[in-house]
Amino acid sequence: MVLETRIDVVDGVEIDGAIFIEGSPTAGAAGILAVNYLREVFDAVLVGEIVSPHFPQISIIDDDGIASRPKLELYLVNVKGLKLLLLSRVFPVESNEGSYELASKLYQFLARHNVNEYLVLASGRVTGDGSVFVSTTSLDQSKALLDAGAKRSPSLETLPVDRVSGFLMLFFARDGKKVSMLFSDSASYIPDNLAARRLLEVVSRYLGIEVDFKALDTEIEKQARAMQEVEQLGLTGRKIVSDEKPSKEPFYIG
Repeated sequence: MVLETRIDVVDGVEIDGAIFIEGSPTAGAAGILAVNYLREVFDAVLVGEIVSPHFPQISIIDDDGIASRPKLELYLVNVKGLKLLLLSRVFPVESNEGSYELASKLYQFLARHNVNEYLVLASGRVTGDGSVFVSTTSLDQSKALLDAGAKRSPSLETLPVDRVSGFLMLFFARDGKKVSMLFSDSASYIPDNLAARRLLEVVSRYLGIEVDFKALDTEIEKQARAMQEVEQLGLTGRKIVSDEKPSKEPFYIG
């Protein structure tokens, strides 16, 4: 049983100065999908694992039938002279104490490795027009991300983010480091590949890197066909009215 939050890093890896990009657990899972796609197209290398007693108390069974506790994995990508430290966080941490401990341990680890920029990728319903919105603490950061295709966030109230990401954003902002959140508008509560693509379009322009979207476009087409079949069977249920306000997610910055 894990008794404390711990970050184990592979020996010999060089992550100093990386940009930390987190896929946050929000409706539509676009941030998680986007980070996972970056891992795939750029052949990311596993550089660390995070375990904590505050993670969900469940067992995960792998393909070989071996049970293990939930963990988070850190991956490193090197592309065009940039180092990207990637984290897909597929579950929230329920307690305030656990969220603070995880965020604090992770921030201390990142600070030791001179990681001075944090980019949160998330999704959910905001306006219904499929835009990517940005919220950041820096005017220069805001301009760069707006130039990359994002739009200004209409309100922080409409940008759900769980406590772990909220604390991390606070720590980065407190110490004068770069912190931004990109939020892809999505009406879906199932994984939204199209919303993930929109995030990646902004991220790639912002970072000045090229992303091959071929595999993701294939998944988007498959998802579109599947949704059409569901609609034809009349299984989609109540449609969301365009001017309907989104319900709040479980946790917010604040």
